[in-house]
Amino acid sequence: MTIHIIIRLLMMTFMIGLILASVLIAIQFYFSHSKKPQDSPVRLEDHKIILPLRLQAYERIVLFLERIAPNNLIIRVNRPELNAYQLQSALIKTIREEFEYNLSQQLYISSKAWEMVNNAKEETIKLINIAAGQIPETASSAELVRVIFDAVMNTDKLAVHVTLETVKDEIRQLF
Repeated sequence: MTIHIIIRLLMMTFMIGLILASVLIAIQFYFSHSKKPQDSPVRLEDHKIILPLRLQAYERIVLFLERIAPNNLIIRVNRPELNAYQLQSALIKTIREEFEYNLSQQLYISSKAWEMVNNAKEETIKLINIAAGQIPETASSAELVRVIFDAVMNTDKLAVHVTLETVKDEIRQLF
């Protein structure tokens, strides 16, 4: 009789294990095939709010990059009464102010794009500083402009332009 009880207990344990395994497989299947969070009405509403914000952020970053491109920056900032040192300071100050104004946009663009934006800013400042280092302190702003434009002409692709293409690619991926 004890063998009979042991066999029944083993059969019951086997059946319980089989049922438990079936339930676990069903739960796993349900969760792996259930609706994704982005399909929920709340998520769709968030998307309607966030998408315009992201597009606006990308627009502002594109505008920032265009504004700090050396040729555009010089046209906006240069004045005939400035000497080279004053122009250098004004160019760098303008880049930093524009960057600070757009700091919050990093929330809406990819980390890679933001890092590239930051690098483009730094590379533009570096280009200006290198150009200023190649002329005498008493040089005119026109002399600095000439050296900056020479540096731009001798560069295959400016970091600003590479970053601009990356940001545009990200915008295209949104649609």
